[in-house]
Amino acid sequence: MSLVERVYQTLMAAMDRGELAPGSRIIAAEVAQQLDLSRAPVREALAVLAGQGLVELLPDRGAVLRPMEQHDLAEMYEVLAPIAALGLKAAAGRAQDGDNPALIRTAMAAIREAAANPGEGVAFFQALNNFHYVANAIAQKPYVDFVMRMMQIEYWNRLLVAAIDLDRHAPQYVRNYQRLTDALLESDSRSAEAVILHHVDWCVRLLTPPASE
Repeated sequence: MSLVERVYQTLMAAMDRGELAPGSRIIAAEVAQQLDLSRAPVREALAVLAGQGLVELLPDRGAVLRPMEQHDLAEMYEVLAPIAALGLKAAAGRAQDGDNPALIRTAMAAIREAAANPGEGVAFFQALNNFHYVANAIAQKPYVDFVMRMMQIEYWNRLLVAAIDLDRHAPQYVRNYQRLTDALLESDSRSAEAVILHHVDWCVRLLTPPASE
């Protein structure tokens, strides 16, 4: 694991413990102590994460975890949609090769299992992410996987938990991904693309309720 990845995982763990929230200042000395490093490499890693959009470097506060509003989350979905669709379309063409049907079904089963406990929201969104990572591996599209991970999806997951009522909406997520699973297993690339784009439109609507008149 690279230094940047270690710092990133340390920040995510701090969020999970309630020690860090969007907009919070990141104390490089504390991160360095946790990783048994000096401050200089941690500051360098934070600069890289700033370039990737996770961290903001402010003149008066130093490094802070980038805050995101619901409209920012919706825009992330819109950016991710065509990237995810590229991987899914290619995966449909290889879905029946070797053990791929079993891999797809296992990824879908993990989504259903996670949906049964919506209180563990981060795990649910991670199961959704993993479905795409499995599809990207089947598709042999490593750059799709790379771009998705570069969008700091693990941070995004934690914000989605607060923004989307999974008690209410997890069943629809499951239905959408079951349709996606069916399209992949039928080697239907057009349907796979249509399903993921429809799903993203639905997610964007959840995050951008109509303005009151």
